[in-house]
Amino acid sequence: MAVIAINDLRPTGAELFFGSESFMADLNDNELGNVNGGITPSWYFAAVGVTALVGYLANR
Repeated sequence: MAVIAINDLRPTGAELFFGSESFMADLNDNELGNVNGGITPSWYFAAVGVTALVGYLANR
């Protein structure tokens, strides 16, 4: 079987952070501290765990 290695994998849109016109260098510490949104990993893993438990109990 063929082995495929991907060494330089970046998510779609990553060029916005690495380009010469990146806005990330213009942000100061206060502005970076005010960034909100997304989901924290602990909430995500708790939701996945509960979903898996409910699925397991339903199929038991």
